[in-house]
Amino acid sequence: MGSRRRPLLVGALLAVVAVASCVPGAWSAGEAGNATTTPTFGDNFEITGAEDHVKTSADGQTWYLYLDQKTGVGFQTKQRYLFGWFSMKLKLVGNDSAGVVTAYYMCSDVDAAPQRDELDFEFLGNRTGQPYIIQTNVYHNGVGGREMRHSLWFDPTADFHSYSILWNAKNIV
Repeated sequence: MGSRRRPLLVGALLAVVAVASCVPGAWSAGEAGNATTTPTFGDNFEITGAEDHVKTSADGQTWYLYLDQKTGVGFQTKQRYLFGWFSMKLKLVGNDSAGVVTAYYMCSDVDAAPQRDELDFEFLGNRTGQPYIIQTNVYHNGVGGREMRHSLWFDPTADFHSYSILWNAKNIV
């Protein structure tokens, strides 16, 4: 991906995620923050979607996101990042979640479609008792075709699990 493109980290929660927290351990393309204070989730992210479907922990470090029959909710970074370690802690909704997709992705620019670069983690909903599937994809200049599906060997609804991307000048891991 081109060095001029700076990705946004987006938690497009089109699905129920009981609780989500995210720590961008990345070098910002914008101004550096104050190192003497611990930033809150809201300092780095903004809500996209139904703001009344978000609750914040007392320390401001965790956002609780809710979905109902009418709407979903999401969030995205306020700044762009050139490189870094991006990690999302998610606990997926249990029981029958067929038709629900929880997405965690990074893109070069939300408005750059159809030519944007993008890295996707998509958790596909399921029927009760069936394994959860994570679908990944990589887009470069708007071209995907690298979609892969993996059955998870653990229950993503039982506890929080971290899903991370290491992005540097030479690799995406």
